[in-house]
Amino acid sequence: MQTIQKARLRSGQFAPGQSGNPGGRPKDEHRVAELSRSYTLEAIDTLVELMRDGKDERIRGTAAQALLDRGWGKAKVEVVTGAEGSYLDVLRAVNERLAGGKRDVHIA
Repeated sequence: MQTIQKARLRSGQFAPGQSGNPGGRPKDEHRVAELSRSYTLEAIDTLVELMRDGKDERIRGTAAQALLDRGWGKAKVEVVTGAEGSYLDVLRAVNERLAGGKRDVHIA
């Protein structure tokens, strides 16, 4: 079997004018998404059935969460710290607390 080497720079990136995927995206990719969407109602019905009649509490909870996420979007997570300043300052403060082994970062 013959291996085709792509022209890469020392950094591992492809050289200008070279592509790691010269054929582009598969032509049927949009058809797969369209086919998947055609099962939306059946998938929702299945999630509702699992939520209502699932024998395992974890399955019921997961199905309920999936329905809520799709209907209302995922819940936003807010990180609250005692830090004042810019967004980056707050992220640095959270990182320092986590690196120091402190797990008292409160999520509201």
